[in-house]
Amino acid sequence: MAGFRRFIIVTAEVMVILIVILTTIASAISGATGMQAAFGGQYWIVGALLGAVGDYLGAAIFAAGFFLLMEIAENTRREGIGFRPPPGRR
Repeated sequence: MAGFRRFIIVTAEVMVILIVILTTIASAISGATGMQAAFGGQYWIVGALLGAVGDYLGAAIFAAGFFLLMEIAENTRREGIGFRPPPGRR
């Protein structure tokens, strides 16, 4: 059962990393398209950079929160297995 649980966790971690990469690429394309439509010329480069950086920051914060929760869950499980309350307490 522990092996299957670990497989699910690793799959979720890989999916989060793929989501960060794919949304960053999609936002870069969207920013480039928007700037090209609005201003024309070479402004699509600025739009692509702004879209990619802006989305990367948001996606990285989301991923950091996800990995933080995964780390808390792992530490809780590891510590909870051998936990015994102090003598005299229930």
